[in-house]
Amino acid sequence: MVQKNKTTNMKNLIRAYNDFSLWEINEKNELKQINQFVLKVYYYHHLRQEVYPKKELLKMIQEDVNSLSNSSYYVAFDNEKHIVGTVKTQKWNQITSLTIEKDFGVNLKMLIQSLPFKPKEIYHIGRFAIDQDMVRKNTNLHQNRLTILKLLIYYALIAVYKEKSNIFLCECDYKLFSKLNFLGIYPQKLGVPIMYLGSKTIPVFCDYSGIKDFFNQNKNLIYV
Repeated sequence: MVQKNKTTNMKNLIRAYNDFSLWEINEKNELKQINQFVLKVYYYHHLRQEVYPKKELLKMIQEDVNSLSNSSYYVAFDNEKHIVGTVKTQKWNQITSLTIEKDFGVNLKMLIQSLPFKPKEIYHIGRFAIDQDMVRKNTNLHQNRLTILKLLIYYALIAVYKEKSNIFLCECDYKLFSKLNFLGIYPQKLGVPIMYLGSKTIPVFCDYSGIKDFFNQNKNLIYV
């Protein structure tokens, strides 16, 4: 899925379902639309604000442009081609500074050194958002809400799952963090929560052992 040093842009259909479709996207010209969606969802869901800071959008787009060659975006669209949900998987080069370092103060060098194994690959998961208001208003999407959630997580983490010594990092909404165990995902906290993009957010990391239950429980998910 996430490939190093991509040289061409792409927008690939993973699968079309009856009421939505799932795509893997790696195109520079799609970044603004994806980040506008993420900010709209975050600011409205958490703060009930219709408007988000333009500087936040520009910052996110620049971050995504800088990491584009090592990233993939998984995006769910409804049948009217509106974005329903997004998530980003970035293969970290251990050079680029991540948000979890800059804004949450996590020392990733110390984290890696403290692990009982040497990670083969390290991934950062971000831009995770689902428009719950859109889903609630659309009966067909509402019936598929858990499937959409699981599919986005499945494709975001499949690269991590492929190698037992891989790990992933992310900044996780505190409410979502409390529900991940029910999905078979067991991340570990890396620090205290802070207010980030409108919500209480906590830095976490997770290894193969923390996601294997999710994949064991959802072996047939991609065939739903």
